Amino acid sequence: MYKYVAKYLMLEKVYKFCEVTSFPSLLIGLVLFALGAFQALFIASADVQQDEVYRIIYIHVPSAILSELIYIFLAICGLIFLVWKTKISTIFLNSAVPIGIALTSLVLITGSLWGKPTWGTYWVWDARITSTFILLLQYIGLYVLRTSFNSISTSDTVISIFAIIGAINIPIIKFSVNWWNTLHQGPSITSSGSTIAGEFLTILILMVISLLFLSYAIFARNIQSEILLRTRQSKRLQGEING
Repeated sequence: MYKYVAKYLMLEKVYKFCEVTSFPSLLIGLVLFALGAFQALFIASADVQQDEVYRIIYIHVPSAILSELIYIFLAICGLIFLVWKTKISTIFLNSAVPIGIALTSLVLITGSLWGKPTWGTYWVWDARITSTFILLLQYIGLYVLRTSFNSISTSDTVISIFAIIGAINIPIIKFSVNWWNTLHQGPSITSSGSTIAGEFLTILILMVISLLFLSYAIFARNIQSEILLRTRQSKRLQGEING
């Protein structure tokens, strides 16, 4: 597997692939986001219990889903680096961290705005909110650690270990509403089906896809910056990148 990765994921190829795909991904993401937002605000009907305020769900839930998936991605990249020492793994890891910070912050902000009219308070230290807040601290910790060492090799090793250990928080976030008595509602989508109405679920899926494309566009640009940062001394790679 290492030989396969080394052969097909050469840094200059990754750099050029990101260069080609980042802008189209941004355009697709913006179009899908605009379409989803229009449906969420003007097409979807009001909720019987929460009236109009429930519409925050269309940005809150997709952000929550992606914030957790991105951290799983970080842990996988960290594991691959520790096992096979592939440089591209930690480039991916470092490039995804800022996106995780942004999405997790968005989850907490939108959750607070939703919580005030629903629960009567912006913030409570219940299991779901607290574990999500810890996730934000984990992302911030990874961002700080990446610049805390003089050696890139040491930094890559430390953040990989940190990312893997921190992944234990993901199932805690996921199942917190089942394990503890919290203000947060239980899961709406389970293996047995969904309690979300079809029109709402369609918009949610559309918003998830739009944020996925937008996140990739940023991710691709971050990868390019990370490659340039790590290969400043490589004339061959600089030549490949600059054509």
